[in-house]
Amino acid sequence: MRNRRMRKALLFVLYIAVVTPVGLLLRLVRDPMRRKLNARAHTYWIESAPAEH
Repeated sequence: MRNRRMRKALLFVLYIAVVTPVGLLLRLVRDPMRRKLNARAHTYWIESAPAEH
């Protein structure tokens, strides 16, 4: 029982210490959904190939 609590506590600390800062840093650095507007863009339409059925 004690080992299980220690393991959960250790995983929680690792999550807070590693995963959270990395996620925040990636949010600041990149924009994967391309949400920022580009004033020089003629259009935002992205051409795609037709789906084959």
